[in-house]
Amino acid sequence: MTPQKALILAVILLIETGVASFASFFLKKASGSDNKIDIIKSPYFYLGGVLYVVSSCLNIVLLQVLPYAVAISLGSLTYVWTLFVSRLLLSEKITKRKVLGMCVIICGVALLAAGQV
Repeated sequence: MTPQKALILAVILLIETGVASFASFFLKKASGSDNKIDIIKSPYFYLGGVLYVVSSCLNIVLLQVLPYAVAISLGSLTYVWTLFVSRLLLSEKITKRKVLGMCVIICGVALLAAGQV
């Protein structure tokens, strides 16, 4: 794999996982009501759905050029973005255990990516 192709794939991966993280955030925002009709009427519900579709389309691009096991495993970066989104937008606490988990995910992604270059 050429360095240019690896860089393009890395950018697509970062965008795909970031978009998936924001999709989850907007679905969380939509779920603020116990009334299912209110959830379906929420613009956050639709924004989250659209973002998941965008993320899935980008994931298809990655699946076309990377081995299945690698492409799906690299998608775990979504959890890293979600940690930051939950802290910044939902004021959730980042614990030492969450940081350790994030480090393990990043190390795993780095090992997988290094094997593809």
